[in-house]
Amino acid sequence: MQQQSKQSRILLLITMIVAILFICLLILRTSSLLYDSESVISNQDTVKVAIITSDQVNDQSWGGLAYKGQLKIEEKFPVTVSLYSEIYSDELIEATIKETIAENTEVIIGHGREFSNVFTKLAPMYMDTHFVTIHGTSEYENQSVYTFNQGNIEHIAALVASLKSKSKKVGIIDPIEARESKNDFKKGLSHYSPDALLYYQLVGSRDDGKRAVEILEEFIEEGVDVVYSKGNAFNRDVIEHAKKYDIYIIGYLDDQSYIAEDLVLTSVINDVSQAYVSIMEDFFSPDGIPTGTVMLTDQDGVYRLAPLGPMFSDQEKKLINSELEKIHQSE
Repeated sequence: MQQQSKQSRILLLITMIVAILFICLLILRTSSLLYDSESVISNQDTVKVAIITSDQVNDQSWGGLAYKGQLKIEEKFPVTVSLYSEIYSDELIEATIKETIAENTEVIIGHGREFSNVFTKLAPMYMDTHFVTIHGTSEYENQSVYTFNQGNIEHIAALVASLKSKSKKVGIIDPIEARESKNDFKKGLSHYSPDALLYYQLVGSRDDGKRAVEILEEFIEEGVDVVYSKGNAFNRDVIEHAKKYDIYIIGYLDDQSYIAEDLVLTSVINDVSQAYVSIMEDFFSPDGIPTGTVMLTDQDGVYRLAPLGPMFSDQEKKLINSELEKIHQSE
């Protein structure tokens, strides 16, 4: 009798163990299915975005700002971003667009006005994709341009130049032609120093440091002693060369005083990566990305003036800050 009771208890224990194991396996299976389901939903909710730049991606490049933009929107929004760099010809742009659209990309951002023409050509063929360029032009309802006019800041940069130019000769080294469309620096120089002469030279590339240095040499021969160098990759070459002649430089893109603290008066900072945040904020808004041109301001964080260098007196700093304040009040 005791033997039968003992066997019954053992059988009951085994049955309970099997039942517990079965329940555990069932729970694990259910959890796995729920996890897989959530993963699918998460992937479905993630928007695919492509960023295309003609430039290399490094710390001191225009293309580096595209990468910075990628990081910002990946952090802030439910997006999956593919970055394509060194896409510098129309053929490469078209091929890249077709490749990324085949992967169900919903937003394609061209990092510069050079993408406008190809985007305009392909936009009507892919109406489910929104094409956006940083600067440039647009034509179709699924095209947009996010741009900004840093003219007010360049107006103040001209004041900065006028205060430190003894020869009254100031130069601009520009990567692309923008003399007629954006001449706020010229107007500012005329306003603050009517007798100053402005020299303007075009490099033709954002990366050609050799040509930029040649232009700097030409300016120096003409007696120019302050240069607003608007390059990206080539600015380091310009500033390094300026050290040989103690020529003052106004930097561009980021605060470039770290290259030559005693020569860089200030920098016109362009944080274009902030434009990417504005683009995706609009995309996820109820109205979506607006068609046409969206004008960003300093309130969007896309541009500002870097801190003034140590060569300025307190009185000069006070004057510059006073002029900046007037601009901010008028905006």
